[in-house]
Amino acid sequence: MDQDEYVSGRVDAQIAFYEKAASRAKSWHMRYQIAIILLGLAVPVVVNLPKEFVPGEAGGIQALVTVMSLLLASFTGITNFRKYGELWLTYRATEEQLKHEKFLWLANSGRYRNAEDSFPEFVEQIETIISSEHTQFRSIIEESKRPTTPAKSDEKTAQS
Repeated sequence: MDQDEYVSGRVDAQIAFYEKAASRAKSWHMRYQIAIILLGLAVPVVVNLPKEFVPGEAGGIQALVTVMSLLLASFTGITNFRKYGELWLTYRATEEQLKHEKFLWLANSGRYRNAEDSFPEFVEQIETIISSEHTQFRSIIEESKRPTTPAKSDEKTAQS
């Protein structure tokens, strides 16, 4: 594989992948966080509505609050499980690292300055960045699979 093939077929393709993945993760993260905020604000308002503002049966308000609370819990659980916020930041950071390394190499700057054949070092750096992101991704996903346990201070408080 020559330099042009590597840059276009590997580096540019990875930059495009991470840019798209970061945008998608950011979009989902923002959607869920906005929904969580709005539902979190709306539930106490609806619960505390004066009876004269509530048309019909009181059971309708209870049903509405129940649905809103279930949605709030569901959205919170999904964001904790899918880790959209963490993935967004990881993908964006990887994309920026790849761009940075590419531009250093293209400009013969930084570690590539005064190197006769800097391409092998460039490839190693790019592959290290990609490998590092894969490790970080696995760590984020594994973390979401682990059951949560209360912190030591929470356990002491619960025992009191």
